[in-house]
Amino acid sequence: MPDKDQMTSHLDNAIYGPPKLHPDEQRTYLGTFRERVSLLMSIQQLQGTEYLSAFQAELKTHPDYQVIFNGHTGMTALKPYLQIAGQLQRAFTIVQDDFYGNKPTDSGLVVISKTAINQYPIKVEDKAAQEPAIEQPEAKAQPAQTTLWAKMKKHLGL
Repeated sequence: MPDKDQMTSHLDNAIYGPPKLHPDEQRTYLGTFRERVSLLMSIQQLQGTEYLSAFQAELKTHPDYQVIFNGHTGMTALKPYLQIAGQLQRAFTIVQDDFYGNKPTDSGLVVISKTAINQYPIKVEDKAAQEPAIEQPEAKAQPAQTTLWAKMKKHLGL
């Protein structure tokens, strides 16, 4: 009886391919897992150039990360992103299986690590909204600290 189960399993693998671990997660993240994703953009977001700088900043910040593009997006939309990946010499893959969606809300690209990083947030719109809020207070606070330090040094005669 075990031989029949092994034979059935072997035939199923030959006909349908090997079973995928968490197929919905792999469909969403273009063949990888959520824990490896650093940046996620939808097909609709790739159609415009609004997030080009966020994509470029992500690749510059993480030189060892790779990019997976959804080939259903179309080469016209992918061209500027492919150019940035090429200029920065980042490895990339284009997947075009029917397994990955082609609706505007489906994933258009993911920037990934080879290992688990569990980064939050990963959506490009959330990261782009978060960046100015983080940078502005630091930029304003730093000169005030420098001025205070300068005053203390002057007062103490240092």
